[in-house]
Amino acid sequence: MTLKRYEALKWAAALLKSHHRDENIGEILLEYRLNLSRTDLLADIREPLPAADEAWLKEHVARHAVYGTPVQYMTGQAPFYGRTFRVTPDVLIPRPETEELVYRCGKWAARFFPGRKRLSVCDIGTGSGAIAVTLALEHPDWHVTGADISPRALAVAEQNAATLGAAVTFRQGDLIDPVKNESFDLLVSNPPYITGDEMDALDNTVRDYEPHLALFGGADGLDFYRRIVTGARTLFGTGPFFVLALEIGAAQGAAVGSLIRRAYPDRIEALSVEKDLAGLDRNVMAVLRTK
Repeated sequence: MTLKRYEALKWAAALLKSHHRDENIGEILLEYRLNLSRTDLLADIREPLPAADEAWLKEHVARHAVYGTPVQYMTGQAPFYGRTFRVTPDVLIPRPETEELVYRCGKWAARFFPGRKRLSVCDIGTGSGAIAVTLALEHPDWHVTGADISPRALAVAEQNAATLGAAVTFRQGDLIDPVKNESFDLLVSNPPYITGDEMDALDNTVRDYEPHLALFGGADGLDFYRRIVTGARTLFGTGPFFVLALEIGAAQGAAVGSLIRRAYPDRIEALSVEKDLAGLDRNVMAVLRTK
């Protein structure tokens, strides 16, 4: 017997709940499968669900419920800053809190580079390109470069830039190595920052599927911050200031701030640990004098 949409969603919610998963996942998957907005899906909620769509929904809901397969990898897409980005298991799934880092880049750039439209920006560990592509689209006069050690991640980032019409230059290499001969006004990065203990405690939807290369930040989670902070001085541009914008783990604000103070004791113009919408430390923003 063919299920109606609401019946299929009721089945999905029950299965998801029994496995302690988000009960809304069925709705997200069905919207994707039918290419409908939530409003349109619910407006015709009593419509019968074709057999092929029902089978697809049941398969994918079960994969998430039982095995924890991320919805974003099953659909191949994730929302970020009002746009849809392609994602694969080669890249980290963009998180809503990272949108706050993008927003702060614009705010701090306006504050410390008043009247300047053309800024040179590098996104270190660009992954899907969500940060770099968004900055390029939100600030069309900026010259944005995205760097990543993974060629497969860069292929995804390049596709996102092309699809969304963003002018971004991509370079392959380890952290700042591929851009070390260039100069920038702003460095932004959401580097791997999960500690060893946190890796073991991660939900299996993250631990078993997202690339560990983009998650694990060493025993204390600070390995990549040490390298980025000390290497940033090689990227200073000709302007008076250099902005460092970093996403951090909720317990890392003080430690990352200390790394910056030790590396640049006489160059700090401003340094702030910023909280996300949940009230957790999420970004470290620093402005360094270049001379």
